[in-house]
Amino acid sequence: MTTMSYKTFSFPHNPEKITVSTETRIATAHCPEYGPIHQNLGLARRVIRAEGYFYGENAKAQYAALETLMWQSTAGLLRVPGMGVVVAYLTALNMTGEGDGTVLRYTAEFTELIASTDREGTRYVD
Repeated sequence: MTTMSYKTFSFPHNPEKITVSTETRIATAHCPEYGPIHQNLGLARRVIRAEGYFYGENAKAQYAALETLMWQSTAGLLRVPGMGVVVAYLTALNMTGEGDGTVLRYTAEFTELIASTDREGTRYVD
């Protein structure tokens, strides 16, 4: 099984839950005498949300290493188990400490770099 990773950070344990959201952008305009007109503007960026735990004495250091990547202004390779590789930004990161600090619950949200769809529906990065 593939281990989830982002840029130089490999998650010590795969997240408990991974959610991928994809939307189609639809524009609506009103045309006199015809009514509403809808236009499909294509797929929006995928948002990948990972929820899990960092365990042990170095749990805080693991979270800090991931948080450091959030301050970088560039996108990076995100390897997601069962999904492959996506070029994405780390756009949100939350932490909740539990107990004595050796268990940290995290939620990380990644937003795909501008993506397009070819005729077969395969996603790729422009």
